[in-house]
Amino acid sequence: MSKCWNCGIEFTLKNENIKCDECKVIVNFQCHSCHEWFSLYNEKTKEKIKQCGICGFFPCSHCGTCGQYCEKDLWQTQIIKILAPEITYQKVPNLQEKINKLLSYIEDIKISHDRRTCPNNVSISYAKQKIKNCAVKMLGCRVKNEKDKLKFLERYTKIIDVDLGTKLTINQSREEGSYGQEYRDAFNYAICRGKLKKEIIKKEIDNEIKEIEVYHRIENGHCQYLDLTNLIIKKCPNSKCKKEYKYESQIEYCHHCQWKKGKHKGEYPKLKLIISNKDTCQLNRGLFKKDGKR
Repeated sequence: MSKCWNCGIEFTLKNENIKCDECKVIVNFQCHSCHEWFSLYNEKTKEKIKQCGICGFFPCSHCGTCGQYCEKDLWQTQIIKILAPEITYQKVPNLQEKINKLLSYIEDIKISHDRRTCPNNVSISYAKQKIKNCAVKMLGCRVKNEKDKLKFLERYTKIIDVDLGTKLTINQSREEGSYGQEYRDAFNYAICRGKLKKEIIKKEIDNEIKEIEVYHRIENGHCQYLDLTNLIIKKCPNSKCKKEYKYESQIEYCHHCQWKKGKHKGEYPKLKLIISNKDTCQLNRGLFKKDGKR
């Protein structure tokens, strides 16, 4: 979030936006360190400059400074303390250059955990967790009611019930008034099931080049790393028992123990549905690629 230097309107830039939507002027900032003005659009590369992955501010093109309270300043201080007294600016003339490279490396590592994708362009957060939430919803677990379950099934069916080769986008698919996130869940679930293939294309919209996610309807069979078995466990709520049963079983009550006290004394405990800690995606985390290397 920031304020436009030209018209004074407060705004929050999204994706590849470089202009204020109010006055349509490319956004400029005044550096808090050297006080020079700089544009967030690089005329040489014809691209938006990259935000600092730690503080989220844009680095000044003149002095390289980003946010006034960026943690990297603290990191640099600590690195110098660790290296001293053997390594100092006096002993190593290009020490600052080396520290800058080290900071960039640490920054890249720090933000890479949230920006990694599998070979099918599904983010690691979806592959390892959110797809599981989608799968158990299909089974009626973690939904508010039966209507909620049917709504998710309806979205998923709408996506895959088109001709092979059809191109889809989330904005085009969602109903008016619904959230894109609800469809993003279903779209990513469909990718893992081999029903969709995601492609990132660049398209000019309102005289700006933006990245658009396009999904192609395919039929390739579910991903080899997708494992939807045993995602839900039936478990006895009695802490002294904790007997587990398969979700597919018809057993509803634990017959290995009874409540010893309380209003349900003498009754068999009703089994609770527990989501297992197993990943739906069995691809090793280290094999997820950085999002920028699509």
